[in-house]
Amino acid sequence: MKRVVAMFLLAALAAGPAAAGDPPAAAEPAAEATLAFGLDLYPRVKGAGKNVFFSPYSITTALAMVRVGARGETAREMDAVLHFGDGVPPAAHGALKQALVPRTVRDGRGKEAAQVPAYELSTANALWAQEALAIEAPFLKTLADRFGAPLERIDFRQTEAARARINAWVAGRTHDRIQNIVPEGLPQPDTLLALANAIYFKAAWVEPFEERATREQPFFVAGGREVPAPFMHRLGDCGYAENDEVQIAELFYRGRDTSMVVILPRARDGLAAVEKGLTAAKVKGWLAALEVTDVAVALPRFKFTSAMDLGGTLAALGMKLPFAQEADLGGVAATKPLFLGGVLHKAFIAVDEAGTEAAAATVVLTLGGIPQGKSFVADHPFLFLIRHRQTGAVLFLGAVENPVG
Repeated sequence: MKRVVAMFLLAALAAGPAAAGDPPAAAEPAAEATLAFGLDLYPRVKGAGKNVFFSPYSITTALAMVRVGARGETAREMDAVLHFGDGVPPAAHGALKQALVPRTVRDGRGKEAAQVPAYELSTANALWAQEALAIEAPFLKTLADRFGAPLERIDFRQTEAARARINAWVAGRTHDRIQNIVPEGLPQPDTLLALANAIYFKAAWVEPFEERATREQPFFVAGGREVPAPFMHRLGDCGYAENDEVQIAELFYRGRDTSMVVILPRARDGLAAVEKGLTAAKVKGWLAALEVTDVAVALPRFKFTSAMDLGGTLAALGMKLPFAQEADLGGVAATKPLFLGGVLHKAFIAVDEAGTEAAAATVVLTLGGIPQGKSFVADHPFLFLIRHRQTGAVLFLGAVENPVG
């Protein structure tokens, strides 16, 4: 049995035969960026022999909101890492979000057929800011108009309450599939902003796998070791291409507007070699070569969650300045320093005979310093004086070591 590798690209990021509801031209720059950025990120978050799953769309969208307020070299670093080129305008992200809205298709045959969404997809963005932080009006307008992220005030100094609020928002928009994306200990009391994106996807196969055909078979993990796994089986049409390096199968979801693309190395131990040569151009070439034909597919059922803090990974890719105190996020707020403190990402995937359920969320925490209301707590020994203000004369001088003794 050949090793099946789970490497997924939703059709929103894929080339291939045109279908109704294809993204308008304005959405293409953002879609291109998500693919290129995702492939850059993949080898840096993929551990040897470990499952991994993440949403390039979610991460790109969350960082694109930050990019709205970035200036100078900070903006240039973000553009380079996110593949924004000469700049992917906020309107492109809004256009992509709109283009991802599912169209309605017929489910069933004859009079009993119902009109249903081709797939379930919901995306949401959010912006929370420290109560005392003065945010630039153009930044607020762009996030509200282009990203659907109106401002909400929060007190990050109440760390556990802030954590609970952000986690509840993420859970509510991912059907509870993403829980506790912000771990204990975060956000820090000096957090000034949190920006988040959440995405939820659920779709049924055009041709479901019959459960009675599912049976246990060996799956060959690293080192040639066999582990038993439940394999689903189906004979039917799908996109297919092959070369000396890989086989590619594209499994369609209802309506065929979205799909799962499975890239299978020819060699059982060939994944590392495929990963090493992975580029956006190569993936596009594979996708362009797909032709619809009958294929006998055997795919294991699986379900898992991945969680990661991408701060160090993004810095290693070249996005260093946004995480430094010298960051220029002047388009967000005039407060300095203002810099990224963490990029938290969590994703869930479940694949079975009926279809696929996936969810992901990204939370970007921004740190800095902001003048707070002064606090004075005389809870230890102190010196004091009584003075005459007009003349400056000190009338009394003393010290308190113990106020009750």
